Amino acid sequence: MIKTAGGKEITTAQTPIPCFRCGICCTCYQAPLTPEDIDNIALALIISKPKCISRYAVKVPIKEGYLLKRTEQGCIFLAWDTDGKARCTIYPSRPKACREWTPSLSKPECLEGLTKLKSNGKTSI
Repeated sequence: MIKTAGGKEITTAQTPIPCFRCGICCTCYQAPLTPEDIDNIALALIISKPKCISRYAVKVPIKEGYLLKRTEQGCIFLAWDTDGKARCTIYPSRPKACREWTPSLSKPECLEGLTKLKSNGKTSI
């Protein structure tokens, strides 16, 4: 059971909250890409679809499809603002999996991110 700081019980397991911009989901996961995602990213970056795939995607070894490339820091499109918060450099064209991610206090990733931001003195959302 999750409660707010004021003691109010949160009854819905997936109660949405504003994104903390902690970057945990962007550093922990590798987003799958739909064909539409690839088209949208290519269009946003003004490059061809084959160039988009070669620069920003990796082939899924088990089935047909692609995942977003990663760097040592996480998603290839992850950037950090001077305030220490995460930022997606293709936010308007981000993949479907990223658009469908719902921040929630019931998600361990979001709790980890909030803890990280608090420890760094970045508690404003």
